[in-house]
Amino acid sequence: MGGFLQALVTKLAEELLKLLVEWLAPRVLRSVPHLAPPGCPRCGGYGVARWAPRQATAVFVLALLAFAWGFAATLLGVPVVVLLVALGVRTAWAGDLAAALPGLAAPLGLVASGAVTIAGAAGMAWYHSFPPRLCRRCHGRWPRRDRAEYLRVVRSVVFACRCGQRLRAPGTPAGVRVRCPRCGAERAAPIVRPGAKRVPFLYHRR
Repeated sequence: MGGFLQALVTKLAEELLKLLVEWLAPRVLRSVPHLAPPGCPRCGGYGVARWAPRQATAVFVLALLAFAWGFAATLLGVPVVVLLVALGVRTAWAGDLAAALPGLAAPLGLVASGAVTIAGAAGMAWYHSFPPRLCRRCHGRWPRRDRAEYLRVVRSVVFACRCGQRLRAPGTPAGVRVRCPRCGAERAAPIVRPGAKRVPFLYHRR
């Protein structure tokens, strides 16, 4: 019986980590404001190598580990915290307030893990502000360019998909097709008139 429970817990942890990496993590990252889109400019997928210095790459690795740890701790800690709070309220109702304090203070653990998650997402957002070098999904490649110039370019053209997702076209040429990360449809960038006001854009999902 013990071996069965251990295998069940291991399988559950693997499925949760798979869900974290493949489904939840991209959606959480898209909800964090970015100076530039965190995905590939062509296919919208993740796993894009950047023209970033070694220090930024090291920060990205540490931020990725912090984000994964904080998000997993938050996800797995919610039922534990709910149980501890319920026990603390029950103990306090019985009159033993001193014994109920640890259970009532359990939500502070979720606050700490949430702060670690936000810090990790911020570190990854800083790394994603560097120009893309290659995409491991669609095998797209881009030459080295200056980070400030890249940020000026990615903020230039913003338009909306039919599903409501805000999209950004690289550069200003009309007709560039961009894949929507929400519905998967391809949309052509609109024509931007010379001298028209351009709105800086922080990439996020509504």
